[in-house]
Amino acid sequence: MNLAESAPVTGVAACIALLLVLAAPFVLIADTGTGLNVYYASGSVGAAGVAFLAVLLVVVFLSGRQKRRPADTVAGVALVAGVGLLALALAWALAVDVQNLYSFPQSATWILWHRWLVVGVAALVPLSAGAFARAVV
Repeated sequence: MNLAESAPVTGVAACIALLLVLAAPFVLIADTGTGLNVYYASGSVGAAGVAFLAVLLVVVFLSGRQKRRPADTVAGVALVAGVGLLALALAWALAVDVQNLYSFPQSATWILWHRWLVVGVAALVPLSAGAFARAVV
């Protein structure tokens, strides 16, 4: 398997990993009234915009993998959307109110670094899209 075939698979895996990381607080914090709504709604589009772009990019990467469109076009779209995804994730992480993070239960101290994990995983998407673009151009 060459880079032109493995990069889209890596991009899909990065998008799915991002969605799993975004969903983790819903699964791991069971107490109601924890401020998850405020946490996810931070920023201009919130974490929902990040999740939407991640789902959209799964479709883009799969269309490149299955050769449904020209590979260079798909790679370009994936790269631009991946950079946008990273920018949205960073904007969301910077907009989170730190005081809200301290309202979570004591057992959920990992929430303090969760937003940065989201940004780190989101960075994998444009990296794989860049590798895809480099391989097909």
